[in-house]
Amino acid sequence: MFFAIPVLVPAQTKSLDQIIDTKISKMSLNEKVGQLFIVGFPHTRTNKDFEKFIQDYKPGSFLLFKRNIQSLEQVKKLNEDLYKISYNSTKLPPLIAIDQEGGAVSRLPIQPNPPNALAIGQTQSKELSEEMGYQTGLFLREVGFNMNLAPVLDVADPYTSSFIGVRSFGSDPTLVKEIGTAYAKGLLRSKVIPTAKHFPGTGNVKADPHNVVVNNVSSESSLKAKDLIPFEGYSSLGSNVAVMLSHSIYPALDPKREPASFSSKISTELLRNDLKYQGLVITDDLLMKGSKDILRPDQAALKALLAGADIVMMTWSIHDQERAIKTVRSAVEDGRFSVDLLNQKLHRILVTKAFANIYRRNPNLPSLIAKGTLSSQDYVSLEERVLNENIRTNLNSKTAITDTSEAERAPAANPEVVCAFSPSFDFLTSFKNASTDTVHTKQLFGSSKVSDILNPAKSNSCEVILVAVTGPKTARLLRTLPTQIKKNTVVINLGSPGLVPKEHPYRKLVQLYFNHKDSGKKVAEHLAEILNSQSESFALRD
Repeated sequence: MFFAIPVLVPAQTKSLDQIIDTKISKMSLNEKVGQLFIVGFPHTRTNKDFEKFIQDYKPGSFLLFKRNIQSLEQVKKLNEDLYKISYNSTKLPPLIAIDQEGGAVSRLPIQPNPPNALAIGQTQSKELSEEMGYQTGLFLREVGFNMNLAPVLDVADPYTSSFIGVRSFGSDPTLVKEIGTAYAKGLLRSKVIPTAKHFPGTGNVKADPHNVVVNNVSSESSLKAKDLIPFEGYSSLGSNVAVMLSHSIYPALDPKREPASFSSKISTELLRNDLKYQGLVITDDLLMKGSKDILRPDQAALKALLAGADIVMMTWSIHDQERAIKTVRSAVEDGRFSVDLLNQKLHRILVTKAFANIYRRNPNLPSLIAKGTLSSQDYVSLEERVLNENIRTNLNSKTAITDTSEAERAPAANPEVVCAFSPSFDFLTSFKNASTDTVHTKQLFGSSKVSDILNPAKSNSCEVILVAVTGPKTARLLRTLPTQIKKNTVVINLGSPGLVPKEHPYRKLVQLYFNHKDSGKKVAEHLAEILNSQSESFALRD
């Protein structure tokens, strides 16, 4: 879909830097300022008013949400139109971005459903994480995206009330660095720009800056020992990447208490100078309350750019977008925003766009779109490998990141009668079909009672009760079981970590965080190991 842009394709006689500098020297102020903005819009297709906005204000990048997506064919056409209109207006390719983290933050229909970051982190496999990034990038490219607002590099304890939750790869800074950087490498292999977030780290914060102004009270030593570690690793990836700034306030890093988005201490001194980061710096949405409750969006845009951001994000108000672009343009005209600084930002943006514009899809390859979803055999196989390693890491209680070649433990004897309960029909079916035991299953619902577990367990003389939890209603039901029944219950948590506490009264707890269609099958295959393990809980290493 994306064709070559002659001005950004390296020639035999000139370096890319020379080509880009020449291009910048010929751009108007209006064209230059527009490149500093990534904008959202409410439409599922382009229209005359939006075309005129692009022609007048020349935004360099676009961000799409669920509101922009009705189907894969529709969003592919929308992205093609955005590309053409933007190129006709600016003679430059746009960056077209999406939040495709996996888990609950998945904008596109992909089958099987992509695992969340915590499930990938629990594999402790850099190989699988990189491959997941690569396959995700192929899907994005299939429908016209060349930038992903992922990976999340926040370090978050899955058992706390951090607003990041399962969007984090885990609570170990080194693991998050290794797994997150590998995921970004996979995106780069598919020529999709990764965007690590939320610098300098928000994993220990309960409040969400979408809704309130947030103060991160972590000490400088704590931030350096934990939150900054993943971004140090990510900074080694070079210039064709992006980092998204948090809107949180970090008094330990900036005594003036400027939010990271507006703080030169954080975006320039810390990120660029100390961490030697070379890629793009992007703000989170300046229309979020964590930003606009501090500063009016147009002034926030100017302040963020002067502090160190290359691109500012505004996704919900065309009026605010127009006002902000005019404000930045005026600041350049009156000298508050120097042309040299503007050109430095443009150079970084165009270097990244040149990389994202290299992509050429082999026309002989089959489409990745089928029956309204994105999928491929490679992706299906990868999903199964992620689930396998997720289970294996639980069982082996690994303490280091490994590859996927480690041999499985020898199986132990299985029980004879198992009663399995879950809201997930897929879990129950795949568990029963894969088990060599006598299995009785019962699907649970929001209205289910304790008797719906106790009566079948008693009448079938079940040696093991197995409950697969998917959400808070099942978790509450689980907590009301009699104490003696809990001691004979194996809990499989397919939802968020907080559903079942780390300290628990059950026979065994397996924290998968991954409601894969074959989760039941994998649990059945490893049930003997789970029951015979010395550990009462299986989860990602602390």
